[in-house]
Amino acid sequence: MKTLPAISLWTALAVAFVPAAHAQSGAYPSRPVKMVVGWSPGGATDLLARMVSTELSQQLGQQVVVDNRPGANGTIGHAQVAAAPADGYTLILATNSTYAIAEHLYKSLSYRHERDLAPVSLLASSPLILAVRPTLEATGVKDLLALARKQPGRLNVASGGNGSTSHLAAELFMSLTGISMTHVPYKGGGPANNAVAAGEVDAAFLDLGVALPFAAAGRLKAIAVTGTSRSPLLPDVPTVGESGVPSFESTTNFALFAPAGTPRPIIDRLHQAVHKVLSGNDLRDKLRRQGVEIVDSSPDELRRAAAAESAKWARIIRERHISLD
Repeated sequence: MKTLPAISLWTALAVAFVPAAHAQSGAYPSRPVKMVVGWSPGGATDLLARMVSTELSQQLGQQVVVDNRPGANGTIGHAQVAAAPADGYTLILATNSTYAIAEHLYKSLSYRHERDLAPVSLLASSPLILAVRPTLEATGVKDLLALARKQPGRLNVASGGNGSTSHLAAELFMSLTGISMTHVPYKGGGPANNAVAAGEVDAAFLDLGVALPFAAAGRLKAIAVTGTSRSPLLPDVPTVGESGVPSFESTTNFALFAPAGTPRPIIDRLHQAVHKVLSGNDLRDKLRRQGVEIVDSSPDELRRAAAAESAKWARIIRERHISLD
């Protein structure tokens, strides 16, 4: 008789434990998953999120809902996910501007990416185009460098805003080549693209998908792409590295993260589902038409890639004295 309470206690504990253990394995997800995007609807990150979320919903058996939380160059959404419960039901599709760059520009951020976010997978990568106005006497990077060295500071370079990937690409370019160009920030990549096409500025590093129609129409000259290999959409345009700046590389990278502390079985379940999504030819073809290439990775590979990018851009931001605080 004295053993009955003990037996009842162990039975109760066992019953209580089973749902928790099951929730961390086969039961996830048991309800819709939210995928936060730190940018407004209609942009490149939002479009990628909607493509991925549709197919990820099928793989997970639960709806994956895109939740736009724009503001402060993507950091508002990033901060919200960093503070969310670590249960796998709140994710963020982020770019390297928020997971590798932002904390070096904003000293007062409420989060630290490596501490507060858990990597799931790289998703995709897109190079920028180094473009010049149609009337500039430069058909390649070497011509642009010669003009800049002849008149230091006279040429200007547009960007999508202070601290944007296009701004940092320009700063990296100037750092590696030793030239001086005047930075002209615009409120977004679209206005910067239009400024080059209108001849208001001399050059800019532009999103490939946005700039491509302008280049095809002769409204701007694409003289290089910023990835490590040529773009299939611009096979005749060399990389910046090919053009005499071998250590230059600057791309927009997209990746999926969960809050730090998310159980590893849930991270693995998400990664497995994402891997299947990225393996589909339909998504690959859709993205490639936009100048975006799929880049799959393991969580650990993403962790290392994010850390390497963070170190790279921290050095450039420090050397070029860039701050947004």
